[in-house]
Amino acid sequence: MERTKPDFKTQACNHLLNVFWTVLSFLPVLWYWMGRYPDILFYGSIAISTLGGLLPASFFNAMQLSNNPDFYRRYGVKTIKKFVQNGDFINMLFRKRNPHYKVIQDVRKMQNYLNTIAMYERYHFTCFIFFLMTTLLSFFQNYFMIPLLITFCNVVYNVCPIFIQQYNRLRINKIN
Repeated sequence: MERTKPDFKTQACNHLLNVFWTVLSFLPVLWYWMGRYPDILFYGSIAISTLGGLLPASFFNAMQLSNNPDFYRRYGVKTIKKFVQNGDFINMLFRKRNPHYKVIQDVRKMQNYLNTIAMYERYHFTCFIFFLMTTLLSFFQNYFMIPLLITFCNVVYNVCPIFIQQYNRLRINKIN
């Protein structure tokens, strides 16, 4: 019987990759907020970000930047996909142990994967808003390097994954 789930080592690599990007990207945000006492701006930023993640699915569907996969390829999605959780590198590790592995084996798994994509997109959109608000607050407090660093991390940690999710949704919907 073929195994259809990644083994422990592959899952561990997947999670370690996720932790690496999360810690690296949140460091400048934490650095900014650790320098302040939790106040109305901090709690307000969290509340507004959370509300952004609670928007209806129709909002996220309308947020699809393009219906053409080439648009996303032009911005490097295929390269970025190599280094993210459940990306090409992790799938390659798993396929070495299980050459018949497919991310999506049937129609039911396709719908599950679309639900996972929606969850990732909501998470990164929520983080995007929080990072953006932190950037603006730090900028208006006359910081210079912190807003630049947080903006860079926002693009790497949130914008790129949103692009990947939109690209993946297009590919799956094309199959469907």
